[in-house]
Amino acid sequence: TEELARRGLDPKDPAVAAALQAFRIGYAPHSWDALTTYLRDQGVSPVASEAVGFIAQRKTGGGYRDFFRHRLMFAILDVQGRVVGFSGRVLPDPETGVVDKETGKYVNSPESPVYKKSEVLFGMYQARQAVRSCGDAILVEGNFDVVSLHARGVSNVIAPLGTAFTAGQGKLLRRYSSSVTLFFDGDAAGAKATRDARE
Repeated sequence: TEELARRGLDPKDPAVAAALQAFRIGYAPHSWDALTTYLRDQGVSPVASEAVGFIAQRKTGGGYRDFFRHRLMFAILDVQGRVVGFSGRVLPDPETGVVDKETGKYVNSPESPVYKKSEVLFGMYQARQAVRSCGDAILVEGNFDVVSLHARGVSNVIAPLGTAFTAGQGKLLRRYSSSVTLFFDGDAAGAKATRDARE
């Protein structure tokens, strides 16, 4: 909730609540094996759970651990609205308040039989009708950019998963519009991503 508030997203605001629900925002608990245990108790094979990136093998000691731990979670949907992966944003440690700089700010599900990062755009399912009706897509850099703009009524916004916009993502977007406005961050990485995306 603190991270949402820092971004100006108050869940008590009806427009924000609708956006959080539309993007299926959630939380991965501060536990090494909460999801691993839940899936096991549901009879889900650890091999299947690992194949879609829910769990990973422990580096030491054998067994499995949750792939996402203490992160704000964004569901990644395909254009049919099916969940194909997740993107988790790092949060400050609940005990120390320190953000772990060793792991990436965002961690996405690994490639799997149902998720190909280079062929999916974050928010495309939610934005597809708006993009088609207005004839333009706004391509921003991150998940929070997409959710924040949708919560404020700008609904033709999407993002690549990471800063690289791929040919596969361009092909997907072309099904809905031939016009794209690039709106990446103004830092060096954003400038490079903008140049690369233009091609």
